[in-house]
Amino acid sequence: MSTERSPAFEPAGTANRIVIYFGVFMLVGLFALAWIGREPPVSANGEDLPILDLQPLVAADPVNNEMLTGKITVLHFWGTWCPPCIKEFPEFVELHKEFRDNRDVAFISVSCTSGAELDLETLKRNTQAFLQEQGATIPTYADGTAKTRTRLLMLLGGSFGLPTTLVVDRDGVIVHTMAGYYPGEMSALSDKLHDLVGS
Repeated sequence: MSTERSPAFEPAGTANRIVIYFGVFMLVGLFALAWIGREPPVSANGEDLPILDLQPLVAADPVNNEMLTGKITVLHFWGTWCPPCIKEFPEFVELHKEFRDNRDVAFISVSCTSGAELDLETLKRNTQAFLQEQGATIPTYADGTAKTRTRLLMLLGGSFGLPTTLVVDRDGVIVHTMAGYYPGEMSALSDKLHDLVGS
Protein backbone atom coordinates (compact mmCIF):
# COMPACT_ATOMS: atom_id res chain seq x y z
CA MET A 1 0.00 0.00 0.00
CA SER A 2 1.45 3.33 -1.10
CA THR A 3 1.93 6.06 1.45
CA GLU A 4 2.33 8.84 -1.17
CA ARG A 5 -0.09 11.74 -0.76
CA SER A 6 -1.62 13.79 -3.54
CA PRO A 7 -0.27 17.35 -3.76
CA ALA A 8 -2.47 19.89 -2.07
CA PHE A 9 -4.27 22.40 -4.33
CA GLU A 10 -6.86 25.13 -4.05
CA PRO A 11 -10.35 24.16 -5.21
CA ALA A 12 -10.76 25.01 -8.91
CA GLY A 13 -13.99 26.91 -8.32
CA THR A 14 -12.32 29.57 -6.18
CA ALA A 15 -9.45 30.10 -8.62
CA ASN A 16 -11.85 30.34 -11.55
CA ARG A 17 -13.98 32.93 -9.77
CA ILE A 18 -10.92 35.10 -9.11
CA VAL A 19 -9.93 34.96 -12.79
CA ILE A 20 -13.48 35.77 -13.93
CA TYR A 21 -13.82 38.72 -11.52
CA PHE A 22 -10.46 40.07 -12.63
CA GLY A 23 -11.42 39.69 -16.31
CA VAL A 24 -14.75 41.48 -15.80
CA PHE A 25 -13.00 44.27 -13.90
CA MET A 26 -10.51 44.71 -16.76
CA LEU A 27 -13.27 44.76 -19.41
CA VAL A 28 -15.29 47.36 -17.51
CA GLY A 29 -12.13 49.49 -17.21
CA LEU A 30 -11.41 49.20 -20.94
CA PHE A 31 -14.98 50.14 -21.89
CA ALA A 32 -14.87 53.11 -19.52
CA LEU A 33 -11.62 54.32 -21.09
CA ALA A 34 -13.04 53.86 -24.59
CA TRP A 35 -16.17 55.84 -23.65
CA ILE A 36 -14.20 58.68 -22.05
CA GLY A 37 -11.79 58.92 -24.97
CA ARG A 38 -14.29 58.71 -27.80
CA GLU A 39 -14.85 61.65 -30.10
CA PRO A 40 -18.25 63.35 -30.09
CA PRO A 41 -20.62 62.32 -32.93
CA VAL A 42 -19.87 64.12 -36.18
CA SER A 43 -22.68 66.15 -37.74
CA ALA A 44 -23.19 67.01 -41.39
CA ASN A 45 -25.18 70.12 -40.49
CA GLY A 46 -24.38 73.08 -42.72
CA GLU A 47 -23.11 70.90 -45.57
CA ASP A 48 -24.74 70.67 -48.99
CA LEU A 49 -26.56 67.40 -49.61
CA PRO A 50 -24.29 65.30 -51.86
CA ILE A 51 -25.54 64.05 -55.20
CA LEU A 52 -28.04 61.27 -54.62
CA ASP A 53 -27.68 58.01 -56.53
CA LEU A 54 -30.79 56.10 -55.43
CA GLN A 55 -32.94 53.55 -57.22
CA PRO A 56 -36.71 53.18 -56.65
CA LEU A 57 -37.31 50.00 -54.65
CA VAL A 58 -40.87 49.96 -53.26
CA ALA A 59 -43.70 52.34 -54.24
CA ALA A 60 -41.21 55.01 -55.29
CA ASP A 61 -40.59 57.21 -58.32
CA PRO A 62 -37.14 58.23 -59.56
CA VAL A 63 -35.60 61.03 -57.51
CA ASN A 64 -32.65 63.41 -57.79
CA ASN A 65 -31.37 66.49 -56.01
CA GLU A 66 -33.01 68.93 -58.43
CA MET A 67 -36.45 67.44 -57.76
CA LEU A 68 -36.00 68.16 -54.04
CA THR A 69 -35.13 71.85 -54.47
CA GLY A 70 -37.70 73.99 -52.67
CA LYS A 71 -38.76 71.09 -50.41
CA ILE A 72 -37.78 70.10 -46.91
CA THR A 73 -36.43 66.57 -47.23
CA VAL A 74 -36.19 63.80 -44.66
CA LEU A 75 -33.59 61.28 -45.79
CA HIS A 76 -33.74 58.10 -43.70
CA PHE A 77 -31.26 55.20 -44.03
CA TRP A 78 -32.18 51.94 -42.32
CA GLY A 79 -32.09 48.15 -42.70
CA THR A 80 -34.62 45.37 -42.13
CA TRP A 81 -31.84 43.37 -40.40
CA CYS A 82 -30.74 46.19 -38.06
CA PRO A 83 -32.14 45.95 -34.47
CA PRO A 84 -31.98 49.72 -33.72
CA CYS A 85 -33.66 50.42 -37.08
CA ILE A 86 -36.46 47.99 -36.26
CA LYS A 87 -37.04 49.74 -32.92
CA GLU A 88 -37.01 53.18 -34.52
CA PHE A 89 -39.13 52.38 -37.58
CA PRO A 90 -42.62 52.70 -35.99
CA GLU A 91 -41.67 56.22 -34.88
CA PHE A 92 -40.50 57.02 -38.40
CA VAL A 93 -43.81 55.71 -39.79
CA GLU A 94 -45.72 58.05 -37.45
CA LEU A 95 -43.54 60.97 -38.54
CA HIS A 96 -44.25 60.16 -42.18
CA LYS A 97 -48.00 59.96 -41.52
CA GLU A 98 -47.89 63.36 -39.85
CA PHE A 99 -46.32 65.08 -42.88
CA ARG A 100 -47.20 62.90 -45.89
CA ASP A 101 -49.92 65.27 -47.12
CA ASN A 102 -47.68 68.32 -46.83
CA ARG A 103 -46.35 69.18 -50.28
CA ASP A 104 -43.45 71.10 -48.75
CA VAL A 105 -41.99 67.95 -47.16
CA ALA A 106 -40.45 64.98 -49.01
CA PHE A 107 -39.59 61.66 -47.38
CA ILE A 108 -36.89 59.47 -48.85
CA SER A 109 -36.58 56.13 -47.10
CA VAL A 110 -33.50 54.10 -48.08
CA SER A 111 -33.46 50.39 -47.26
CA CYS A 112 -29.86 49.19 -46.91
CA THR A 113 -27.82 46.07 -46.55
CA SER A 114 -24.43 46.31 -44.87
CA GLY A 115 -22.69 47.25 -48.14
CA ALA A 116 -23.41 47.64 -51.84
CA GLU A 117 -26.78 46.17 -52.79
CA LEU A 118 -25.62 43.37 -55.06
CA ASP A 119 -28.98 41.56 -54.95
CA LEU A 120 -31.71 44.17 -55.37
CA GLU A 121 -34.46 41.58 -55.81
CA THR A 122 -33.79 40.06 -52.39
CA LEU A 123 -33.54 43.54 -50.85
CA LYS A 124 -36.87 44.44 -52.47
CA ARG A 125 -38.60 41.28 -51.17
CA ASN A 126 -37.26 41.77 -47.64
CA THR A 127 -38.19 45.46 -47.67
CA GLN A 128 -41.71 44.83 -48.97
CA ALA A 129 -42.31 42.18 -46.31
CA PHE A 130 -41.01 44.48 -43.57
CA LEU A 131 -43.11 47.46 -44.72
CA GLN A 132 -46.20 45.28 -44.91
CA GLU A 133 -45.55 43.99 -41.40
CA GLN A 134 -45.21 47.59 -40.18
CA GLY A 135 -48.30 48.74 -42.06
CA ALA A 136 -46.17 51.37 -43.78
CA THR A 137 -46.66 52.90 -47.23
CA ILE A 138 -43.49 54.96 -47.54
CA PRO A 139 -41.70 55.41 -50.89
CA THR A 140 -38.51 53.43 -50.41
CA TYR A 141 -35.26 53.44 -52.35
CA ALA A 142 -32.05 51.43 -52.64
CA ASP A 143 -28.52 52.80 -52.66
CA GLY A 144 -27.51 50.12 -55.13
CA THR A 145 -23.90 51.12 -55.59
CA ALA A 146 -23.52 52.59 -52.06
CA LYS A 147 -22.42 55.87 -53.70
CA THR A 148 -24.84 57.98 -51.67
CA ARG A 149 -23.72 56.43 -48.39
CA THR A 150 -20.07 56.79 -49.38
CA ARG A 151 -20.54 60.51 -50.09
CA LEU A 152 -22.32 60.98 -46.76
CA LEU A 153 -19.59 58.97 -45.04
CA MET A 154 -17.10 61.63 -46.12
CA LEU A 155 -19.27 64.39 -44.61
CA LEU A 156 -19.69 62.46 -41.37
CA GLY A 157 -15.98 62.08 -40.73
CA GLY A 158 -15.68 58.50 -41.95
CA SER A 159 -18.50 57.09 -39.82
CA PHE A 160 -21.88 56.05 -41.19
CA GLY A 161 -24.13 53.63 -39.32
CA LEU A 162 -27.77 52.69 -39.34
CA PRO A 163 -30.19 54.19 -38.72
CA THR A 164 -29.15 57.62 -39.94
CA THR A 165 -31.63 60.42 -40.65
CA LEU A 166 -30.86 63.75 -42.29
CA VAL A 167 -33.12 66.78 -42.70
CA VAL A 168 -32.35 68.96 -45.70
CA ASP A 169 -33.74 72.47 -46.13
CA ARG A 170 -35.28 74.00 -49.25
CA ASP A 171 -31.85 75.07 -50.50
CA GLY A 172 -30.33 71.60 -50.29
CA VAL A 173 -28.40 72.22 -47.06
CA ILE A 174 -28.35 69.59 -44.30
CA VAL A 175 -29.81 71.20 -41.18
CA HIS A 176 -30.29 68.22 -38.86
CA THR A 177 -28.39 64.94 -38.40
CA MET A 178 -29.60 61.96 -36.39
CA ALA A 179 -27.15 59.06 -36.10
CA GLY A 180 -28.40 55.99 -34.26
CA TYR A 181 -31.67 55.41 -32.43
CA TYR A 182 -32.68 57.28 -29.32
CA PRO A 183 -36.28 56.87 -28.09
CA GLY A 184 -38.33 60.03 -28.59
CA GLU A 185 -35.90 61.65 -31.01
CA MET A 186 -38.44 61.43 -33.83
CA SER A 187 -40.75 63.67 -31.76
CA ALA A 188 -38.00 66.28 -31.61
CA LEU A 189 -37.57 65.86 -35.36
CA SER A 190 -41.30 66.54 -35.80
CA ASP A 191 -40.88 69.87 -34.00
CA LYS A 192 -37.92 70.68 -36.23
CA LEU A 193 -39.96 69.96 -39.37
CA HIS A 194 -42.83 72.15 -38.16
CA ASP A 195 -40.36 74.98 -37.60
CA LEU A 196 -38.88 74.55 -41.09
CA VAL A 197 -42.28 74.36 -42.78
CA GLY A 198 -43.37 77.54 -41.00
CA SER A 199 -40.21 79.48 -41.84
